[in-house]
Amino acid sequence: MTKRLAVLALFAALATVPAHAVVFINEVLINPPGSSNDDTREFIELMGVPGKSLDGYAIAFCNGTLDKYYVLNSIPPIPNPPPEVDEFFSLDGLTLGDNGLLVVGIGSTVARYPQLLADTNFQSWGTIWNGGLDTPGKLDNNGSNTILLIRNRPGATQADPLNPEGLRWGKDIPTDAELVTPVDSNVCAGTTLTPGVPCRSVSDCAGAGSTCVPGQIDQFGDGNLDKGEPNGMGGFTLDLKGSSTPEDPGDDLEIVDELSYEHDRGWEYDQDDRNVDVGSTSNGLPQRSVHQLDDPQGFNPDVLIRVDYRTKGAGWPVVAGGTGEGPGGNNWQDTATEQWIRGESFEGTTGVGGFPQFFCANDPNTDANAIQPYTTNVPHWLNDGIGADYNFAAADSYQIMAGRINPLAVAFIPGDADRDGDADADDIAKIAAVFGDDDWIFSNSYELAPESDDGDPATQTRPWDVDATGDNGIEASDLQWTLNFQGDTTGRVLGVQYDDTIPSAIGVVLNPNVAIAVTVTTAVNVPSGHALNDLRYGDIVELTVRGQISAGANLTAGSENGIMQFVHDLEISAGGVIEVTGVDALGAFATTRPALQTPQGVDGDLGVANLNGYATSFTQGLTAAADLYRVTLRVAGPGNAEVAILPAADAKFAASTPEGVKVGHTDTNGNPAGSIYPPAVAVTGGIAGDADGDGDVDVEDFLGFPPCMTGPTGTVQAGCGVYDFDADNDVDLTDYSAFQGVAQ
Repeated sequence: MTKRLAVLALFAALATVPAHAVVFINEVLINPPGSSNDDTREFIELMGVPGKSLDGYAIAFCNGTLDKYYVLNSIPPIPNPPPEVDEFFSLDGLTLGDNGLLVVGIGSTVARYPQLLADTNFQSWGTIWNGGLDTPGKLDNNGSNTILLIRNRPGATQADPLNPEGLRWGKDIPTDAELVTPVDSNVCAGTTLTPGVPCRSVSDCAGAGSTCVPGQIDQFGDGNLDKGEPNGMGGFTLDLKGSSTPEDPGDDLEIVDELSYEHDRGWEYDQDDRNVDVGSTSNGLPQRSVHQLDDPQGFNPDVLIRVDYRTKGAGWPVVAGGTGEGPGGNNWQDTATEQWIRGESFEGTTGVGGFPQFFCANDPNTDANAIQPYTTNVPHWLNDGIGADYNFAAADSYQIMAGRINPLAVAFIPGDADRDGDADADDIAKIAAVFGDDDWIFSNSYELAPESDDGDPATQTRPWDVDATGDNGIEASDLQWTLNFQGDTTGRVLGVQYDDTIPSAIGVVLNPNVAIAVTVTTAVNVPSGHALNDLRYGDIVELTVRGQISAGANLTAGSENGIMQFVHDLEISAGGVIEVTGVDALGAFATTRPALQTPQGVDGDLGVANLNGYATSFTQGLTAAADLYRVTLRVAGPGNAEVAILPAADAKFAASTPEGVKVGHTDTNGNPAGSIYPPAVAVTGGIAGDADGDGDVDVEDFLGFPPCMTGPTGTVQAGCGVYDFDADNDVDLTDYSAFQGVAQ
């Protein structure tokens, strides 16, 4: 393709909305039943693309206390504890398992989680870096909580413990240190037992003659996490995108996933500015953020279980006379309430491996303000009357199991960038739009963020660095998941355990890469007929690059491991001899992102970096060499040079695609075990105007000039490229003037 087309493609790519997160919070057991189980059975489970590296990620469990209001002039002393990061877990060095699950648990061994499958990864959080202010402990199940999966955090980290900004994310870091006093509220009066205590009704007050009357209180916190500045209570806290460096979002923390719930009157720290309005519940509860669970009334959730990673519905209607924030006059659909089972838990009568098993409690909720009649709440689409998926009639209808896909969960499809339930051309387009980017910064925390975080929660931006090769940006390993899962709706890898000890009998085949080798070859065509060692100035050289599975080819239907991607460099050993004028994908292959194909040297006379392309076919190069792409070169001057095709040297591609090609239906992100590349092609160029190739420009060469003249609107005729001095694809008076200047 031409340089002009490359620029146009770059602008088109920048205008495309990027893709979604590929790791998220899946299940949290906050308060196991039984007094001793808090010390051994709590867990947080993450789910996403199998094998994904979690370097740079962390979990922050933020507690907003049980109550944010206090008797006037009672602060200080500070409530114990204040709103803080209750527990913090750095995920550096960890990966999701072969089934896409990682369980981080308080238990010291896997044995504490008897349902954990062999394909699920596990890490005891007692051994995880948490900032060093305090030892790891139990999740605080008193008060409101916010669970954040974060990335790109500022300050000291496990990898950079001496960062001069200090510890800004870690266990016991205060998160909401503003003291607001006084604040208008209702307080208890007419009693000597609870005078001045904040109240919502007289039932909050004690003693004969108690009343709940207008008054003033102290408020600890303002309901927002402290952002980007010293908080006065332990140093800096978090930095959100745009908060402290709006001109450079690249150094700001990303909130990859979040979930919050309230208990009594504690703080929730959902960081999404989009709201679900008061029409969202049967009892007209106040508006909340889209990642904030409804207050179920009557209980504080013991367990949170995700059943869908997408967002359903057209949003919630607003109150009478209101204006919705979302499309169609509605407010945004809430990803929390719609996608999570949450509630109380109980201990079953039998156990596995000597350890008790836990279930969601289906007891009646007698609270008059309960939004659902049970102590477990489920999305309405799981409890829609006859044939409902969730069974409230049996006490043990839903077991809480760490390390297994939840029984009612909608399948997560690796590579499903647009969250529509499959991996297809739309997903390929999303990844291709940011293919080659070092990173794609995201947080759902700042309404004016440049990536348009104020959009539909189902299409909001997320980082799409999905693979297991670390933080290499968006590259071929990420795209490979969509290519392998195209058309699959199970989200499974054949032979991997997901919700049962029996390996999956359905899903995508990912065979070992043992003994798989790819051979890359080149074929050369010179339309003028000149030999490679006797090229004339302006001669065109067409270099066709082909690839074939030369060892380990698999022809079994559904398991074919043909070539699906290439990321190459074309290197020219000497400048000024021959230059690249175009690159075209061939056959079943399309260019992934043309703008990445960067000319080297002057006008590409040293080659092109990051030649890239993909095929949706699984059969390319299985039984014969398949055309990958064609590079068109033009002789630019005299001398000798070699033209070589090699795996791309760019750091992200060298790390993630070391063989320069990827094959289908193969683990290790589609990398073959080995590859063979062809020897360089040697070329010898001639000087401009030397039509007869005798090393000078003289009267014999002049005789050929007039028949080649076409004027500025024509094109170069066959064999006339030697006279196209200005390389503008015509032979006209400008070229004649240059010709006269070199003629001897």
